[in-house]
Amino acid sequence: MGRYTLFAYVDGADLDAVASDLDTRFAQFVSENAWHETPSVVNQRHVGDPSQTPGAVPGWDLGLNIPLPDVGQEPQGWFRDIEKTVAFLAELHGITGREFILGVHDAIQGVSEDLFSVDGPTPNLQELRQVLGVREGAR
Repeated sequence: MGRYTLFAYVDGADLDAVASDLDTRFAQFVSENAWHETPSVVNQRHVGDPSQTPGAVPGWDLGLNIPLPDVGQEPQGWFRDIEKTVAFLAELHGITGREFILGVHDAIQGVSEDLFSVDGPTPNLQELRQVLGVREGAR
């Protein structure tokens, strides 16, 4: 497994009404596509977080984790996996009205950073390429 993972999660924690449907849609999306690195579906509700204030809705990670290639070792066409994921999230946004957050998790440092949101029908893929540091011409 590489150092970095791209996460693509539904924004928010109030997901009771949509979690089952989205979980099914994510699983279907993964199974119906060919991948350089197969994503995993994540559906993890954070219960009992001591940092939460009383009455707060617990956090919820719902979406996909996609292993990213090591820098300098990107296979031809790897970014197409990200492009089709973003298109899928834009489609889900249109269906559910939910925003999706993309970010990167660094397994060595143990930190995650939100980098990009999908909150409309035409996400700016050029901006995503820039925030991910994708070299020009990489597909």
